[in-house]
Order: sequence, then structure tokens, then C-alpha cells
Amino acid sequence: MSQARELMEESLLQRLRRLPSERRRELLDFLEFLESREQAQGWLEFDEWAVNLAKEKGFAHLTEEDVSRIVSDFRAGK
Repeated sequence: MSQARELMEESLLQRLRRLPSERRRELLDFLEFLESREQAQGWLEFDEWAVNLAKEKGFAHLTEEDVSRIVSDFRAGK
């Protein structure tokens, strides 16, 4: 780990330790929000990839219901 990162982490920990418990809960909520936003970005990137793949393969006309039916039929062995 780089020295700059270690210093930043230590600074964050020191500040966290000084916060009252209510502020710590608020900080935890904010961190969870940031994590969920990162996860949502990942899903957006996946969706974009899937749309581009469907266009490339000529499946762009299929709806989500079509895809769901196709997958269900495949799993059922039809």
C-alpha cells in the first residue's frame, strides 16, 4: 500500500473515532449509498453491453418477455 493511501486511511480512522455515534451512523449510511451507486453503475455498464450484443447478433427486436420465455423454454427442455 502506498504511503499516501496509508496516511489517508489513518486520517479517516482518526476522524471516525472522534465522531459521536449518531454521526457514525450517518457516515455508514452515506458509505452504503456510495456503494449502491457503484453497483448501479456496474449494472448500467452490463445493460449497455447486453444491448450492444443484441444489436450485433440481430436480437435487438426481442423484448424482455421474449427473452424470459426463451430462457424458460430452454430450461424446460423445449
